[in-house]
Amino acid sequence: MSTPTSKSIYLNADGQLIVKEINETYKLDASQALVKVAYSGINVCDLKFFYFGMHSYVTGFEFSGTVIEAGSTSPFKPGDEVFGMTRAAHARPSSIGAHQDFAIADARTFFRVPSGLHLKDAAVTTLVLHTAVDGIFNCLRFGFPVAGISGDDATGKAILIWGGASSVGIAAIQVAKAAGFSPIFTTASTKNHATLLGLGASQCFDYKSSTVVDEIHAATKKLGTTLSTVFDTVSIGTYPPPEDVKTSSPWLSRQSCSIDTAALKLASTVPMALDTSFVMSQSYRPDGNVSSMGFPQDPEFPTRARKVMEWFVESTDKCVKFPNVKVVRGAEAGIPEIRRVCGGLVSMEKVVIEHPM
Repeated sequence: MSTPTSKSIYLNADGQLIVKEINETYKLDASQALVKVAYSGINVCDLKFFYFGMHSYVTGFEFSGTVIEAGSTSPFKPGDEVFGMTRAAHARPSSIGAHQDFAIADARTFFRVPSGLHLKDAAVTTLVLHTAVDGIFNCLRFGFPVAGISGDDATGKAILIWGGASSVGIAAIQVAKAAGFSPIFTTASTKNHATLLGLGASQCFDYKSSTVVDEIHAATKKLGTTLSTVFDTVSIGTYPPPEDVKTSSPWLSRQSCSIDTAALKLASTVPMALDTSFVMSQSYRPDGNVSSMGFPQDPEFPTRARKVMEWFVESTDKCVKFPNVKVVRGAEAGIPEIRRVCGGLVSMEKVVIEHPM
């Protein structure tokens, strides 16, 4: 089947987002499916991957829609509603870009939409969920027995999720709750505290408070627990390096721990040149590889992440929830929203583009 012509959002070699018509015919591998996109999710990486040397492709890394053609070994069939994410890579093919009306879905990173999950909500689920899953179960090395994943027992252990109102933070709170962490501390603006408590946080702290570290110490002491696990989901003040490292979220989150030894478990969403004790979580793990995005990885990481992802997306009840999903329509409306998201101007919000573009 030839791929119908459609508009797309294209990231060019100058780092500019432009509307571009797609006339290319996409050819499927045996395990792939061609999807008519219903919604594509907007993420920071839609634009910021340009600064990692990635460009000249249809951008967008997650979408939902309906399969119109499937390869011979694909688990999907025409008519299936699917959702998932696409890989980040140099020389990335435009065929997998989310921000176009027809895109290729790989069986390794896509799932059938569970009954009751709207395609709008499905389109913003997988990329941040994978990042949270990778952070907690791969980078921090905790287990998740219900999904057949070994590792340290999270039951009753304290965790600090710095940046709880970020997309990854929202997912991480819900993943941590499912894993058995308690208490779950998080930081966010005070206006978002009630919502985060409803999603599973045990206690919220205002990250803008000059005494936030002392407040977390006091809460830990009051509960008689030890805080030695941190997931920094925002990594504020790391690029470019700050004039005062003590204003950065990795420094503040580490100082919030009860101890400062090799026993700390620290994860982040970007590389931490200032503190290499932090292990970077990723939104995609290539199968079998011993490196990903230029960093070493355990070759079991992709399998572990896939098993946990399958557990979370097998039903709407288990799937992570996002309290506010904004919908814009078409490519022209999508471009300024990508810039807004990449500029850090959203909080407690996910944005999707409704297709056709």
